[in-house]
Amino acid sequence: METPQFNSDEEFFAWTFQKISEAITNLTKRIEQVEEGMQKIPPPGPDMVKYKPPGNPTYLNLKELLDLIFKIMHEHEVRFDDKDDIRDKIHGELQTRLNLEVREQLSDKMEAIEERLNRIEDKIIE
Repeated sequence: METPQFNSDEEFFAWTFQKISEAITNLTKRIEQVEEGMQKIPPPGPDMVKYKPPGNPTYLNLKELLDLIFKIMHEHEVRFDDKDDIRDKIHGELQTRLNLEVREQLSDKMEAIEERLNRIEDKIIE
């Protein structure tokens, strides 16, 4: 915008003050918009971050999100600890069954050996 031609100093000052007044009004409106926008920004802390995990109906702040992550991790740790107990129980059960089976087979073999020894003794005695 060009500066218009003025017939007197009063016209020039009136125009200048008018432009300064408009500039101040515009700055005031912009500052109000900036302040309004700044009020929408959350204060520093957990509410600065919002995230909606898949399957979750609401957004979580940073604290709630970390709590959820650590809860899930703990549940997995507990589940895997239980699996170790189950593995130990299964291993113990297998060892017991194996020992029983080996004892049965040894018993059968011992009976067969005893029978053979008895036959041999019978032949020797005759």
